[in-house]
Amino acid sequence: MKKFKTSLILGLTIAIGLFTVACGKEKNSTDATTSPTKVVNEAESNSDTSNESNDTNNAGNENGSETNNESEQTSDVRVVASSVAVVQILDVLGVPMVGVPTSSYELPESVANAERIGSAMSPDMEIIASLTPDVIVSVDSLSSDLKEQFKNLNIETTFVNLSSYDGLKEAIKDLGSRFGVEEKANELLSSFEEKEASISDKISNNESKSVLIIFGAGQNFMVASESSYVGDLAKRVGATNILESSAISFSPIDMEYLADKNPEYILFMSHANPEESLAAFEKEFETNKAWQNFDAVKNGKVIALEPEYFGMSANLLAVDAMEKLVDILYTE
Repeated sequence: MKKFKTSLILGLTIAIGLFTVACGKEKNSTDATTSPTKVVNEAESNSDTSNESNDTNNAGNENGSETNNESEQTSDVRVVASSVAVVQILDVLGVPMVGVPTSSYELPESVANAERIGSAMSPDMEIIASLTPDVIVSVDSLSSDLKEQFKNLNIETTFVNLSSYDGLKEAIKDLGSRFGVEEKANELLSSFEEKEASISDKISNNESKSVLIIFGAGQNFMVASESSYVGDLAKRVGATNILESSAISFSPIDMEYLADKNPEYILFMSHANPEESLAAFEKEFETNKAWQNFDAVKNGKVIALEPEYFGMSANLLAVDAMEKLVDILYTE
């Protein structure tokens, strides 16, 4: 993790996106901001994200096949995982996969010989069909784009909810049951619970810290609320998100509102070309004088979060990410 020095000078004007947090409304913003839909969709095109799946089943079968209520031994099932996060979960559960997404992220050794099916957002249906899978496992955030395409293949499809830490745990439980590996799933969840208890002990005697979470995608910046995955993690370690009452995950930046809240910490999460996003973020803080009066900047508490731990959707590093947040917020 990288702390930006307090000497960062501020310049470029972030236009004030006059949004009302309590109502979750959005208004126009320019320069360093853009519309929430555009930024989030651009990021999702390079990730396995889940920002809007709170009302979707954690593991729903979405095609023309009958739901298989009985668990099957992993060796009996041909599985295609269409998201990197799902690949990681199934790998830990010991579920073999015949197809996995093409990704710049390093995939587990267990899928070295699995067929690459294309990006998570636009998998190649012909390749998937050629693998004759029994089930496809994807994420809820992509269900609106992929449900009908998978249905046309007449292949059982399960969409899991990775929009939050609770969704991750439910997904592990459901996939463990679906593939007959409940014991491994329970072991994994137990390891989470042990770390959760340790985290709870560490933060029990600490006062809550106020945080602003900025999400960067390329040259664009948004503010993340408690409804976002990283916002959820921050809340779990006792932090107070200055957008806690927002009904949406990402909002345009409103400098007047942010300055009034004056958070103790500014946390920056990047996605979709994280190096480019971080460079743009550093430039923003070097050239935008509007940030100069923020206590977080004055006190050197502007922090870039590691993308592998703090992405837009939950992964198996979730508890480790919470431990890192505890170190950031409560270790002087």
